Amino acid sequence: MPTPDSFQPSLAPIEPSNLGMRRFLHSVLGLIGACAFVLMIWPGLLEVALPGTRLERFGGSAPIRFAAFFVFIFTLTIRLRLKPGKQPKRAAIVWATFASSVGGTLVEEQRKPTLGGWEGGAKVRWNSSGTAIELTSITDSSRNDQTRFQSDVRLSQGVQFYALPRSFLTAALASRQVWGVILSGMKSGMVRAEAGGPEVSVPDQMAFMLEKEVQIGDQLVDAAVLVKSNNPSIARQLFADAAVSHWLRELNACRKGWQMSLVVKRLPDDYRLELTIPGVLSDPKILEAARRVVEGALGCLAGRGLLDSPARKTAG
Repeated sequence: MPTPDSFQPSLAPIEPSNLGMRRFLHSVLGLIGACAFVLMIWPGLLEVALPGTRLERFGGSAPIRFAAFFVFIFTLTIRLRLKPGKQPKRAAIVWATFASSVGGTLVEEQRKPTLGGWEGGAKVRWNSSGTAIELTSITDSSRNDQTRFQSDVRLSQGVQFYALPRSFLTAALASRQVWGVILSGMKSGMVRAEAGGPEVSVPDQMAFMLEKEVQIGDQLVDAAVLVKSNNPSIARQLFADAAVSHWLRELNACRKGWQMSLVVKRLPDDYRLELTIPGVLSDPKILEAARRVVEGALGCLAGRGLLDSPARKTAG
């Protein structure tokens, strides 16, 4: 079952009947507090609202102001404690259900700025075939929300790829000419590797984008997906895998704009498999298709002996 931490108290749905009563009392107390606030400022309004009432009977306006102030503070205090809250968003409910279905853990982390945008919030972590996978969301510098599946792995053989839905626009953006211009303008950019590994320059990291498009050999996949890789043979095997190709077509039919990549994170053998989809996903069907793609890719890499064993990872 998912185990939300203290940062996410709203993941448990509020009982509809309890929520309705709390909202009703919240509104009534607000109305009483507003009336008390008005009387506190204008005690004479009591004579207008209740004809025949004279303030002199209560000792003048001062006692009325004091009583109204007491009622206002009392109702405000009770109202704050009675705050009904909100029903959890659909995405929060769907992600909690997703975490339960994969036997993972749902946590809530404080959002923080990174080079790629704002990261944090709800995260789901689980394992597939001994490999950790993480589902998270990110808001990029243009304030666009994205859902990201990622897994850090060690590979016994160097392979990188980049895949995205095929269209006229993506074919143009992934062309050798465009990437030649991009990489030439990034020669000064460096990706600082984590301690223990050498630096990897961005042009070296993404140089495989200058290669020709990889033809998978499956007409359905080739018609829907554009793939580039520094190791076409392994890329063909991965994207021709029955599970990967099936669920990738399912994902492509449900949501456009996704991107899938496997790039080096730190030399010599640390890589990151990543699947990014526009928006914060709240559709269980799309979440399931994306999960199957990532798990299928990891299973394909493991089945071909490219993934280091967990024991070797620990030793490294």
